[in-house]
Amino acid sequence: MHTQTIFELSQEAERLLQLSLHNLQALKKMPTATFDETSLPGTAENANVLPLHFSSRGVEAQQATLHNELRKITRLEMVLAIVGTMKAGKSTTINAIVGTEVLPNRNRPMTALPTLIRHTPGQKEPVLHFSHVGPIDALSQQLQTRLFKYDREKLAQKLEIDKDMAGLLDRIAQGNAFDKHYLGAQPIFHCLKSLNDLVRLSKALDVDFPFSAYASIEHIPVIEVEFVHLAGLDKQLGQLTLLDTPGPNEAGQPHLQKMLSEQLARASAVLAVMDYTQLKSISDEEVRRAISAVGRSVPLYALVNKFDQKDRNSDDEEQVRALISGTLMKGQINPTQIFPVSSMWGYLANRARHELKSQGRLPHPQDQRWVQDFAEAALGRRWRTADLDDIEHIHHAANLLWEDSLFEQPIRKLLHAAHANASLFALRSASHKLLNYTQSAREYLDFRYQGLTVAYEELEHNITRLEEDMALLRTSQERVSDEIAHEVEEALAAAETFLHGQQFEIVEAIDAWFHEGKLVRIARDSKADLRLNAGLTPDQLILEDEGQAQIVISKIRSGCETILLAAQERISRGLALRFDELEHTLTRSLNDTMRPIETRIKEELNHAGFRARISFPAFQPSTLNFNTRSLFTNVISPEDVPAGQAARASSVRETVSRWLNNPSWGWDDYVVTRTRYVIDVGSLHQKLINHIAHFCEQIRKALAAQVDVSVTAGMATFFAEFSLSLAGLQESLRDSLAIRQQNESSVLALRQHLQHCIRTANWIHEDARLLRDDIQTLFAADQP
Repeated sequence: MHTQTIFELSQEAERLLQLSLHNLQALKKMPTATFDETSLPGTAENANVLPLHFSSRGVEAQQATLHNELRKITRLEMVLAIVGTMKAGKSTTINAIVGTEVLPNRNRPMTALPTLIRHTPGQKEPVLHFSHVGPIDALSQQLQTRLFKYDREKLAQKLEIDKDMAGLLDRIAQGNAFDKHYLGAQPIFHCLKSLNDLVRLSKALDVDFPFSAYASIEHIPVIEVEFVHLAGLDKQLGQLTLLDTPGPNEAGQPHLQKMLSEQLARASAVLAVMDYTQLKSISDEEVRRAISAVGRSVPLYALVNKFDQKDRNSDDEEQVRALISGTLMKGQINPTQIFPVSSMWGYLANRARHELKSQGRLPHPQDQRWVQDFAEAALGRRWRTADLDDIEHIHHAANLLWEDSLFEQPIRKLLHAAHANASLFALRSASHKLLNYTQSAREYLDFRYQGLTVAYEELEHNITRLEEDMALLRTSQERVSDEIAHEVEEALAAAETFLHGQQFEIVEAIDAWFHEGKLVRIARDSKADLRLNAGLTPDQLILEDEGQAQIVISKIRSGCETILLAAQERISRGLALRFDELEHTLTRSLNDTMRPIETRIKEELNHAGFRARISFPAFQPSTLNFNTRSLFTNVISPEDVPAGQAARASSVRETVSRWLNNPSWGWDDYVVTRTRYVIDVGSLHQKLINHIAHFCEQIRKALAAQVDVSVTAGMATFFAEFSLSLAGLQESLRDSLAIRQQNESSVLALRQHLQHCIRTANWIHEDARLLRDDIQTLFAADQP
């Protein structure tokens, strides 16, 4: 690593960041330089639409981003943001990366506030610093006043009061403040759990939680601990820190989507934790959209957790990488930066290996619950406490579990690389943020300067024409909405036809299996009596031996599994293809309809001497990638029947009833007597057909509802962002018109001020480009 070169580059990055902040401050002081989006029509309905760069909110967001980069540069800190939904296993993944348990796991949201986890060599026991605790203490005082007159039973109707929540209520009633420092895992867990319970309690009592007080990254809690996987490695220039971010809608707080976007925009790199079993779910889509928004500025990585739930029919590693890189992330993430893993196995295996190395044995499973989880994962469900005394065997089992977790690859390719190149990641992040700022600043300033040089009449004319264009936009929105509604209707009709055909094929295959001699052969091979109904079709199988009855049940199950497997693959492929086509059709319809408006606006402004840069936002249908595979989860996974259990608790009944999400149906007429076993296959056959029909109907309803929601949300955001862009142009022209009505000396002074800001932005842009190139050269030189 070139220490002197990095030091010089960090000084240059600091100089450019300071200059950019000074330039932004100068823009804020410029008369009527920015506009307030709250005055624009429809903004209240589109609160999630990102602000324009030089609206009031946009300028504040840019200042916060540049200040954050300046803070990271001063310590050469690489911040790796970890993002994922509540059930994706984000906390477990962070624990696996760190190598010890630093974040608690609960079956509820656990990241209401972002939290930093900083690798600190030599800090064996984690310590949490929460210096900016004042807003939380102020909130506690508000809640104390509110709770003094609030009925506890009434509160229990709005909020689950478990042991943790009850303790928090007592603490608030007693007026106990939060500490600024917590040493050890349990005190840290207690602090983080209390913070998250405070969010839930505030919501129940209609008291605003002070999220805005923790918008700056330097104000959020920080955990310092040595990462086990980095212990003993050579000290590197720079600092590696993880950022645990809130999910897009954790703790029932929808505005956390905005906080998530802001935190990701300030990271040096982003690691998405995705759930292998829910890759196309709505919640995962929200996370993908959030990281897509910053994908052009920071490197993206993905851990696909719960890969241990893969069975012989699921997608393998290469298929998962192709799905995420191509279909889900539209090429924004390299397949080599996607890692299927089991975070739980990785955490448990590494925790066990660390304990064996430091203590020589594992703690007693009654003292630390994770030991029980490890033993079950590494030794199987039938482990005994005595098994833990065989240290050599336990060490071998831990190594095998670590290998099975597939965590070695991301630790080596991501964590070790991030640690070794933390300073370069920090510098690269700063250079990209600088380039983003200067690009938008130059475009905005040029447009404002042109407004002071074109003819007065041209300004008035273009303001009027933009009003006409916005009216045309509203008319076009109504027209294209009708067209898209028609496309959606046709797509759903095609899906209905497809599902009807698939249902017919499944039923036909089931009928054939039950009627075309399969059961006759099974009866003959099992020495069972076969009773036929009036239609001469198999109705009952009668066996004298319980073991043979279980074998017959296993064969029936196997036959059904084969049919359902084929149906799963056909329906998954068919629906995925149809709704991919729908997404492309909708995007094309929007572009074809709106392109003439965009072209007209550009031509009008160019004719007047303006170089306006407007472009379409991306259409983001949030659930068109319908997760048909998840509908079939556990449809046909076999379950071994324990020895001695009555044959009626068969794997077919349990497996297929889970598939149909209706555990009440079964082989009610399957009777066990002292001397023989009767399997009512006719009843089973009919109930299976009925529930296949019911399940296909549920697919139809889910498709219709989710496609409608996704198209509505996607179109609303598309038009809101385009309208906001046009409103920004119009407001800038109006500002210019107002300034032109002032005296000539004021106009001249503002023109000179703009010219100075433009020159400064150009200088910063060129120097930032050279900085980025130098950093890329160093990155390339450090590659093996």
